Amino acid sequence: MKIRYVLLSLLLIGVLITGAALLMPKLINDEETATKETNTTTTTKQPEPIKNNEPDTTATTAIVVPEEMQTVIEENNEEIYVDEAGLLAGNYPSQMVPLYGVTSLSQSHQITGVSGQPGWKTSYVSDYSTDEILVFYQNLLTSAPDYSEEVVSATTNLKGTVSGYTISISISPNNPDKTDLPGNSAVNIFIEQV
Repeated sequence: MKIRYVLLSLLLIGVLITGAALLMPKLINDEETATKETNTTTTTKQPEPIKNNEPDTTATTAIVVPEEMQTVIEENNEEIYVDEAGLLAGNYPSQMVPLYGVTSLSQSHQITGVSGQPGWKTSYVSDYSTDEILVFYQNLLTSAPDYSEEVVSATTNLKGTVSGYTISISISPNNPDKTDLPGNSAVNIFIEQV
């Protein structure tokens, strides 16, 4: 029995020595790699300076209002918003896409769209019903060759390209919790140069 314990002990010691001999170089290499990693210099890229909210470019396409649109605008001239307070974004094309039945203008900005083209984003609230506003903008955009209309839930989205500009208009019931403005309808207008 004693010989058995001695042989098992020698075998166990041999396994431990072999294991240590195989693992030590691996451990030494990992330690050297870790040392090299801590010695390397990391360079961080400086963040780009924050731009102001002005668009990168300004619209260059001349706005030509088609006769059909001009007729719709003239027929509804009394309800068209006149920007006496200067709340609309600079150069907003109100001669092409006027604001109809405005109670409160919530925002109006010149923007640079995803494609890098200049444009405008305007939102307002109206006391008019969504149907009344929808009829005006439908009549305004139906002459566009690529006019489309999509209803999603209670929101109607109108889209068309006129005079080198893509016009997207969303009309929905106003949610005062979201807009912080009283009124029946909320209108979002997005115009981007093509």
